[in-house]
Amino acid sequence: MPSVHLDEIALHYETCGQGAPLLLLHAGWGLAINGFAYQEAALADEFQMTVPDRRGYGGSTRIGHLDADFHWQAAQDMFDLLDATGIHRTSIWGHSDGAVVGALMAITQPDRVHALILEGGHLYSRKPLSHSIFEQLVLDPTLLPAPAQNKLSAYHGADTWQLVIRNWAGAWLELAKRQGDLYRGRLGEIVCPTRVMHGAQDEHTPVGEMQALAQRIPRARLSVYAEAGHCVHDGRSTRAACTKEAREFLRQAHLIAPQKKPSPGG
Repeated sequence: MPSVHLDEIALHYETCGQGAPLLLLHAGWGLAINGFAYQEAALADEFQMTVPDRRGYGGSTRIGHLDADFHWQAAQDMFDLLDATGIHRTSIWGHSDGAVVGALMAITQPDRVHALILEGGHLYSRKPLSHSIFEQLVLDPTLLPAPAQNKLSAYHGADTWQLVIRNWAGAWLELAKRQGDLYRGRLGEIVCPTRVMHGAQDEHTPVGEMQALAQRIPRARLSVYAEAGHCVHDGRSTRAACTKEAREFLRQAHLIAPQKKPSPGG
């Protein structure tokens, strides 16, 4: 289980497969819930996958607090990880919070992102469908179902998993005090091919929000899975189909020359 040491933290990551680089970015509870195990096996013949724990998660350095800019911090952490592992340019598949991080990477350093898959993502800082859940979990993470608690405890540690959940929920409550989108109005700066995957039954983000997100990204296409919820890639009825779609999208993206970032005023 390798790690890279940055200025003040260590980031744990795993690698698998061979071929074109692909960075897999986890959601707000970490890889313990809805990880990428299926994709790590299914895509290993064609992609060299890097699967990190963000700061505060899993085997990475513990932190006591996430602030409302945690997505932006995570995007920089991921570039630092890529630098340390010798990867200059990669495709990205991000789920939920990981989708936000992936989009920010494509905004802030567009020349380093070959293609982008945003799954179960978010557009706005305020999540009215989830706000009461955030409030409850900040106070008492043990309100989660026992199977989820067991997975979180095994992955993050019995003494740490509740902090992980409190950090995540608290950061989203801080974000709810802001207006606008999570990307500071910069989604139009994404120039790489982008696929937005979303479940029609997502309990956190309505399809309309992802339609609005896709419309703001110049080269984005939205795929909606009618039977899926928040996690398309890990649902038994959808994981094979969405992984096939991802493979075909990434193959095609490697045949398309990337566009240049538009110049100001042009």
